[in-house]
Amino acid sequence: MFCVIDSHCDSIQKTDLLKNPLVKPYNYSQKHPHLQFVAMFCGWPKEDSEASCKRAEKYTGLFNICAANEDFAIVKTYADIEKAFAEGRNASLLTVEGATGYMGSVDIFRKFYNAGVRVTGLAWLSNDLASSNREEPDSVADTGITEKGRAIVEEGNRLGMIFDVSHLSDKSFWQLAELSEKPIIASHSNFRALCGHSRNLTDDMAKQIIRRGGMIGLNLCTSFIDDNKENQTVDRLLDHLDHCLELGGENCIGFGGDIDGIDRLPAPLNEETSIHDQILDAMYKRGYSEELIRKVSFENYMAYLKKYL
Repeated sequence: MFCVIDSHCDSIQKTDLLKNPLVKPYNYSQKHPHLQFVAMFCGWPKEDSEASCKRAEKYTGLFNICAANEDFAIVKTYADIEKAFAEGRNASLLTVEGATGYMGSVDIFRKFYNAGVRVTGLAWLSNDLASSNREEPDSVADTGITEKGRAIVEEGNRLGMIFDVSHLSDKSFWQLAELSEKPIIASHSNFRALCGHSRNLTDDMAKQIIRRGGMIGLNLCTSFIDDNKENQTVDRLLDHLDHCLELGGENCIGFGGDIDGIDRLPAPLNEETSIHDQILDAMYKRGYSEELIRKVSFENYMAYLKKYL
């Protein structure tokens, strides 16, 4: 069986029960069963922890209603994923991006785990948990993970949470790499060696993820693909895949498209049909082996989730 797994989308933020479903023609595969990590944004600028918590609670309720109305499986365990794929169904895993809503207490963090969240990024913009890589360089001090953040990670280790580093500052990245008992993931990040944006991973960061057996999800955001707008293409995105292979990451790379969270898709992708199916076509056209395409599309993430979900 061929499947698709993607470790980040912002689609829940654009979902409306009346006219805009979670599963759209472009954000899930139209050819294969698809597991999509669905991120609940939890940390708008100037939004306090209570407001962020309420936002995430609203998204949790919306997610559950969508699952009932749209016939996709909510998954919390690897067995859930296997069952959904065996039935030929789409599936979705709930994640949190930002985590400002957790700042009130560890009890709040535990509540979201019990509601089905299995992946957490500590910061989008810097907050009381950790420093972020979104700010302009040198605009704020990179203070890393705070005591509150360490308490969240400690509880996450106890519960079995997977931690996501895609929005963490460099110092926060290295601290979380040491603190997290499970191998970390960069759910939607590319590589600074090819595009210098601070949201991308340095080679040392990527090698750390690879050594630990974590995962990296290739991001479709054009600003993270190339510094030159003329080169912000799918072909250049696949250069990032090649770079990961050069670093030894053949078993640690997958999709992390950031769909519905980016302003523009790399050429020639469009929203007229499944974006993932279009990427698969580009990979076949590029001449990658069937073995590698299967690994990137789903097998690497399946192996990771079998061990750590």
